[in-house]
Amino acid sequence: MDSAIQIIGKPIDNLIRPGDELYIRITSADDENTSLTAQTQPGGIWDPTLLSYTVSDDGFIKLPYIGRIFLSDLNLEQASDSIESALSQYLFYPSVFMRFMNTKVTVLGEVNRPGVYMFNYKNINILQALAYAGDISDYGNRRKVLLIREDGVVKSKFYLDVTSDRLFESENYLIKSNDVIYVEPLKRKKWDMRTVPYNLILSVISTAILIITFVNTR
Repeated sequence: MDSAIQIIGKPIDNLIRPGDELYIRITSADDENTSLTAQTQPGGIWDPTLLSYTVSDDGFIKLPYIGRIFLSDLNLEQASDSIESALSQYLFYPSVFMRFMNTKVTVLGEVNRPGVYMFNYKNINILQALAYAGDISDYGNRRKVLLIREDGVVKSKFYLDVTSDRLFESENYLIKSNDVIYVEPLKRKKWDMRTVPYNLILSVISTAILIITFVNTR
């Protein structure tokens, strides 16, 4: 009989918090472009990062016409309703679409595709981030993955074992924007048929033959 293990970890946070980056698209029933509803920048270029707003430390964003509006501790649906209500005196049946844009993680070390990765949603766990980087390579230490996190002026380091069930209970299972993940190499890398340095071996053998031949001909 199949068995399942249920692990209760840290709940996913879907609420808007200070520092979050929000993409906001505003439309209205009259379909007349304004500085609020235009989705292209000069030159016809559309870039969602240019239409994003950062939630301030006190929980506000600033929009044209309506000014500062408090969004902290709201989910996206509640925040959309709040903005639509504030815009109703300026636009005819405004409609607001929102999404998170603020998750950026750097993955380095023994992974198959190291680099900086951007995500258009708020919650992503460390296993998903490693998967985007092509997973840990054959020579990466899965039991010692370093997570570097900056929270203001405070910098913290955590070592995680991604093979352990305790990972799901860890406060660091869900990563935060600007986290850096570094996969340490194993202390001893095993050679296989793909990694044996044949050129080096042949060079050493050839040099040895030349030396032996030189000595024997003297």
